[in-house]
Amino acid sequence: MIGVHRRKANEGFKIVLTCGRAVMSDYYNFSGLGFTSAVPNNILPSLIYNRFFPLKSDREGRMLEAQLGLCKIEAALLDYGFTREEVIISDPTKLKYTVSPKTKVVGIGVLDPLGLSYGSKVVKFVLRRFGLKCKKSIMSKTFENVIFDPAIRRYRPKIIVGGQGSWQIIDSNMQEKLGIDCIVEGEGEGVAGEIFEKAVHGENLPRIIRGNFVEANKVPVIRTPSRCGVIEITRGCGRQCLFCVPGLLPFRSFSKDRILEEIRLNLKAGIDQVSLQSDDALLYGSNGREPHPKALLDLLACIRALGVDEDRLGFEFFSIRSIMLNPKLVDDVSEMIGLHGHRYSVVEVGVETGSPRLLAKYMAGKVKPFNVSDWKDIVLSAAEILHSNNWRACYSLILGLPGETRDDVLQTLEIVDQLKTYNCVIVPIIFMPAGRLRKKGDFAFELMTEDRWELFFECIEHTLIKAPSFLKNNSLTKKIRNGIIRTLFYFGAMRMRRWRKSRDIIFNSPKRTIQRTALESPCGESGV
Repeated sequence: MIGVHRRKANEGFKIVLTCGRAVMSDYYNFSGLGFTSAVPNNILPSLIYNRFFPLKSDREGRMLEAQLGLCKIEAALLDYGFTREEVIISDPTKLKYTVSPKTKVVGIGVLDPLGLSYGSKVVKFVLRRFGLKCKKSIMSKTFENVIFDPAIRRYRPKIIVGGQGSWQIIDSNMQEKLGIDCIVEGEGEGVAGEIFEKAVHGENLPRIIRGNFVEANKVPVIRTPSRCGVIEITRGCGRQCLFCVPGLLPFRSFSKDRILEEIRLNLKAGIDQVSLQSDDALLYGSNGREPHPKALLDLLACIRALGVDEDRLGFEFFSIRSIMLNPKLVDDVSEMIGLHGHRYSVVEVGVETGSPRLLAKYMAGKVKPFNVSDWKDIVLSAAEILHSNNWRACYSLILGLPGETRDDVLQTLEIVDQLKTYNCVIVPIIFMPAGRLRKKGDFAFELMTEDRWELFFECIEHTLIKAPSFLKNNSLTKKIRNGIIRTLFYFGAMRMRRWRKSRDIIFNSPKRTIQRTALESPCGESGV
């Protein structure tokens, strides 16, 4: 009777926005839990992974806090003229209450809809080497649960898909099979109103639409609180790295008033943490070329004045270039958010390669105005600045860039050996085609050579050992959780160590087509 009551009380919405459970969840405000979405759904069945990815929604199915991208699209639709009685960000498990005959269009945000991301591929590769059968990743499965939801299939509204993972559907030619009417690539706020209006009126939609550059003052202020307190302060970075989508977007900063308004919305909803989303937060308020300390420090002071605890305020990304352009700004930011003694903060930093040659070829903007030949010293100097200010960095590397040679890999190994002396984690990412390298094709694990595996295992083993120290023990529940994670990571690190000694799982595979010495000559595509 409860289900019937809900159905009568809510006859559905004209526009429904949603995404898979693994994308929508707040992960108990522990973003690290999100990485488990790369695990195959047959390894962690739904009974378990549903507990990993909690959802917060009200009786009618409206999310109380949602993934930031959906919040932006909802705000764009409301600014366009639709009302909250017409638009809902729906709990993906309650579509039977929110999708009805009156629903004209469902918008779905995607991150890794087909399980083609680096994380999903790595997990499957490792598990298969242990002889385990791997089905779809949890991320992919929860997307499938939405796209094939009985209510959507029954009432057949128009389906619009957008988000970081939309390329997977386009490049795999899966749009028609999945029943998707339109895919939006790029920045969606500028095109959402018009395309959803066409869908509401039953008009034909373009199969693919490219979202163009949206000026900072035209990006709408969110109306639904953002999960985990994520607030966008800049967009794009303008460094023109060929493998990176944000790097090709023009840099812009959002106004302080706008940022504070969104933080107030989150605080009112009981979300007391603030995670400042940016591809390089140190450039906030600047021209995109060098930091503007006054703008960033003033923003932080205003955020703190709202009552945000210094321990609940954090950043997502810093760039090595900006750290080196203004080391004092790192000192000042660290002091403002109380990084001293045992207090620390975590930030992601892109190293990508130790090779000056690859740096100059694919990402010269990462190092300007410095010299590419000094990249190793620049990286290590930036690492020292972060370490001395109680930052625990997550450094990313890319393996298998087109044309990568053995020398390039060995130069990266040299940097890794020295970065390991700091309190950091190092994440190796297998090259995936994106940005201007989108047409280059994947670098398959089967093409990994011994030196690349050495680099891969070096990073993973170090990360498994160090990552638990990033967890904060400020409650009994977290102490118990973190103790379990430390134990699992320790055994994982020991397993990696045995792998590095024996190599049997990797190099004795009958499917292996590349010899261990193949790295002696260039591999992959030879140029851009």
